[in-house]
Amino acid sequence: MDDSMGEQFDDSDLNITEEVAAPTTQDFGLDDINTSDTEALTASQVIELMESAWLNEKFSPEILPHKTEIVDCLLGQISYMEENLENLESNDFQKSLHQMETYRLRYLVTSYLRIRLEKIEMFNYEILKQEEVREEKNEESYLSAGELQFAKEYKENLEQHFDNVLSFWPGLPPDDWKKEYIKPNLHSFVFLKSKTEIEGVIIDDGNEEDGDLVDFKNGSQMIISYNSVSNLVKKGDVQLI
Repeated sequence: MDDSMGEQFDDSDLNITEEVAAPTTQDFGLDDINTSDTEALTASQVIELMESAWLNEKFSPEILPHKTEIVDCLLGQISYMEENLENLESNDFQKSLHQMETYRLRYLVTSYLRIRLEKIEMFNYEILKQEEVREEKNEESYLSAGELQFAKEYKENLEQHFDNVLSFWPGLPPDDWKKEYIKPNLHSFVFLKSKTEIEGVIIDDGNEEDGDLVDFKNGSQMIISYNSVSNLVKKGDVQLI
């Protein structure tokens, strides 16, 4: 399935969702997604947050902090929609439209999770190394509990595989391959849109010297090295597109 299908969300799609199964404002609270306010979220706002997380994860070279709370909220909304669809007649044309919307929402969630798992497999050693550093500093983990377990099991299976293969060549150093693990290219370029006014962003060109400064206007778009804006992406000040 082409990832471009996930980009077909528009206002009409969100309205379909709310018409079928618009939850009360008590169903989704900002407390549930790691914010300090108690403002309630509508179903369309949860979808927008999920789409934003999906786009950032898709275009970011590194794995980003997990959005498990948003995923759980959206999955709950999808289940609620599907329960309501069971009450519609099978020959109702609207049922087909609403069912298509639930398929697209599920695709959005599964694509987001699949991208994260692919990064965990690709950059396994680097991700686990960074997770250990965050744990030592008492910082929040980037991986969910399930992802962390998967990452550790994948590492164990990978090491066991190489141990079995290298055992046929006893002259080779057994642990040399661990020193050449793949790391994400944080200096790769990304295309972004600023969500707010930001002044004095340092352009990191990979050199030790300080780079030039650039200001972002609200709604401005530009291509820039990811390392220059990684913190802005994680804070939600810019959106990768």
